[in-house]
Amino acid sequence: MSDLQRVMDDVLTVKGVLAVAVVDVGGEVLAAAEREAPGFANAGGLVASALSASRVLGGFLGGGMEQTVIEYRGGPVVLSPVPRSPGATDPGDVQMVLTLRLSSLADVGRVRFQLPRLLAQVAAAGRQGA
Repeated sequence: MSDLQRVMDDVLTVKGVLAVAVVDVGGEVLAAAEREAPGFANAGGLVASALSASRVLGGFLGGGMEQTVIEYRGGPVVLSPVPRSPGATDPGDVQMVLTLRLSSLADVGRVRFQLPRLLAQVAAAGRQGA
């Protein structure tokens, strides 16, 4: 099991996270895990499209994408750019995005609290896998 896959399994331990994936800008799913279907293992192209739309909207608004939360009937989806290195606060040129499906909007705050740690772990594992 790769380091990135171990991180995905760790992310699933956060209360409210139903599915998680790391997707590159080209739509390749680098790692994915789910506690409840549907997950993101076969949705890389969709995630890349959502990332692209978020980046364009961010540019229109005069800033880069920090995080995108899209609310669906089946629960919110959070897209968060992975920083280039662990501990970095600015994702810079986004190459990967952490994608989470949550059980409810109430879980967004908990996940946002955990995101700096999770993003650092993904960045470290992604660099080791590169």
